[in-house]
Amino acid sequence: MVAITLALVITSCQKEQNTGKYNNTSDAMVDNGFGYGSSVLTFPTCAPIPDSLKVPEGNSLVLQTFARGVQIYEVKRNATDPNVFAWVNIAPSATLYNNPNLTNPVINHFAGPSWQFIKGPEKGETVVAKKLQGVTPDATAIQWLLLKAVDSLSTPNNKITFVQRICTVGGLAPTTGADATHLGALDSVPYTASYLFYVKN
Repeated sequence: MVAITLALVITSCQKEQNTGKYNNTSDAMVDNGFGYGSSVLTFPTCAPIPDSLKVPEGNSLVLQTFARGVQIYEVKRNATDPNVFAWVNIAPSATLYNNPNLTNPVINHFAGPSWQFIKGPEKGETVVAKKLQGVTPDATAIQWLLLKAVDSLSTPNNKITFVQRICTVGGLAPTTGADATHLGALDSVPYTASYLFYVKN
């Protein structure tokens, strides 16, 4: 835990220069009951969202956030071959903001994967989701994802049905150090992304 905490402190001091990659590609008129802006939700993306990550009909976008944090990896032994070791992703740790300038934090993101609202009318609510699909538009960054909320793991009043992670930068596992000597070692790799939250119509 000390290693994780130290990595987060170091990461928080680093400047991420990725906010210029977003372009306004559409404006979605939504009933934004989440209290994070006007009824017109600007929807900036770095590239079109692949069809495989599209949210099913009957769900509407209510909130776009911009994340900065780390992906946490641990060196683990392969379950079938004890002589093989790998860096395994064990959790994200990030803050999600309501604008690409990374100001006004609104959600904490952590293991689960989970998102806990820290502002607005949904303050205190937590959504836990499972991965449905992933694609790799950029080989130098972690995947873009489509995730579905798990009602039994989320808080009872959670309204979120789906989450998309897009426009990722960084966050890939280390490429060295996965061996018996480093078994159990942790590393926190900085990343940024945009998260889109949906509710049922």
